[in-house]
Amino acid sequence: MPSIDPLNCSEPSPTANGWTSQRTAWLLFGPPAFMVAVRWLLQLADDRQNSVPALSLSPVSTTAGTLDLLWPVALALALLVAAGLVIHRLGWRRVMPVIGAAWLLLWLAGSGALVQRHLNRQGLFLQGVTASAPAPVKARVVTTQFKPASLRSLGGTELVLQIDGLEIPNRLLIGDAGAASFKPGDTLALQLAPGRFGGLFVTGWQAAPPVFP
Repeated sequence: MPSIDPLNCSEPSPTANGWTSQRTAWLLFGPPAFMVAVRWLLQLADDRQNSVPALSLSPVSTTAGTLDLLWPVALALALLVAAGLVIHRLGWRRVMPVIGAAWLLLWLAGSGALVQRHLNRQGLFLQGVTASAPAPVKARVVTTQFKPASLRSLGGTELVLQIDGLEIPNRLLIGDAGAASFKPGDTLALQLAPGRFGGLFVTGWQAAPPVFP
């Protein structure tokens, strides 16, 4: 019967293989699952509010709609491609710690962006155009597009607006069925409020500038 050299560690044991596989699975699926859980909890907090959250304005030069916050996925794909090239050149064990840390930080950054966006809008609600609020600004409809419901929104009518005082046109998604009647050239009155960290939100909108006595 051949003897077993206790110093020969070239072949990893099944226990070590199982532990490595489990750690790899946690690393691959844990951070994305954490981001999904954060998003669900923030949505649950919004749903428990008695008021409708203010509508966000998105400059047309930035991602919006289904592309919003997909940059972590795009970066993750780029990271996987780059990781494959580096692993092929240097070996798995040498680059795994760096790739794992980058993957983890990527999804943590995405989760932080979700929390930042939620806190940025906190305390701002859709209340309609009122005389007691700051004076509304005029916005001209440039384009309109219907957006179906998805996992991230209830859908509605997306308007591209040229707002007085803002150089770049902005997107505004309105879930109200009445927004479907807007067409290019129509004028809206918007009441705007700044976010806690930046950006603008619509707290009231009306199909025509209001006239108060």
